[in-house]
Amino acid sequence: MADPIPFAPVPFRPQPVRAARSAVVVGAGIGGLAAAIALARAGLTVQVVEQAKKLKEVGAGLQLTPNATRILRDFGLLKRLEQVAVAPRSLDVRDGRSGATITRAHYGPAVTRYGAPFLVVHRADLQNLLADAAREAGAILTLGSDLTAVEPSFGGVRAVVKQGDTLLAHGADILVGADGVRSAVRAHLGVKDPPVFAQRLAYRATVPVPARHPPDVRLYLGRDAHLVVYPVKGGEVLNLVAIVKQTEPVARWSAPGDSAAVHAAFASWTGEVRALLESASHFLCWGLYDIDPLPRWGSGRVTLLGDAAHAMLPFLAQGAAQAIEDAASLAGALTREGDAAAALRAYESERRGRTARIQGEARRNGMIYHLSGAPRIARDLVLRRQGPALLDRYGWIYGA
Repeated sequence: MADPIPFAPVPFRPQPVRAARSAVVVGAGIGGLAAAIALARAGLTVQVVEQAKKLKEVGAGLQLTPNATRILRDFGLLKRLEQVAVAPRSLDVRDGRSGATITRAHYGPAVTRYGAPFLVVHRADLQNLLADAAREAGAILTLGSDLTAVEPSFGGVRAVVKQGDTLLAHGADILVGADGVRSAVRAHLGVKDPPVFAQRLAYRATVPVPARHPPDVRLYLGRDAHLVVYPVKGGEVLNLVAIVKQTEPVARWSAPGDSAAVHAAFASWTGEVRALLESASHFLCWGLYDIDPLPRWGSGRVTLLGDAAHAMLPFLAQGAAQAIEDAASLAGALTREGDAAAALRAYESERRGRTARIQGEARRNGMIYHLSGAPRIARDLVLRRQGPALLDRYGWIYGA
């Protein structure tokens, strides 16, 4: 019998012969929208389905390193991004208790070396920019769509989604799961590896910029906690990310944060840190998770992208950047290969080693940031010796 689930209409566009002519992307976060842009630019018809009824990211900034901004420039989006982002002057690493600078590295030489800027931006601004660009490229974004099944169909694949009381099937040549650390697509692939709670919570807030506050990324380090501060919204506000140790994970991906817990964790820190935290009217709380390298990212005409494939801790500022890299790599593989499944496996092979290495480095940084006693003294000595060359340590990331 014919399947009673109706297919959602997809506009017809003549396509050149490639590994795939159409794609369904599950998830409209940074990675999913970047994939929609990259695939549409490669000539595919793209349908994006997103569970949320409205694209809304609040209370969070992110850092975009040259490996990401270089790709966004290739997408033709860098000038638009620079209108809402901030190009920070330097990375200023400080002792959390005394407030003294441990080391400082200016971004200018690194921008010249790696051929693209370091930018800091509010996540909502980047997401809105990418959503607009995806639509301009021809992608269709459908919100309020809960994924219920991933199925083979007519030599391709389809995503069955529930919109209200209606089931719809979006069919395409390939399906990309860009639906985050708790990916439904990953579950449909039968990959059971759960995200791993890192025993860290991130409390996020935005606050007014204090007088004479420089346009820096500041990293305050302390025992079992650290604070990241940088300007967003064109420099009008500061983004605060306070990381604290906690053994019990939060029940939700994001939830209202307990201000008292934040203030208690930083009570003995320098006055400038306490003043910044006290200026926040409220905090949102995220549990930090990553994923051990998966045995596989895909099967047949289905693959994973971004946090769904390689969720990583934020201690290298590479979560969004690696999802954007994934998008460019996926589009490239689809234009090089003549078979859809082969193209997806080629993309996965290209990306697995690099993302696994970055996951490991991010975990290592998380331990280094929170040292105390003699290990902390040794860490600070190494950082001082690196000085302006601090950013070059990750040239293998930024220059790729």
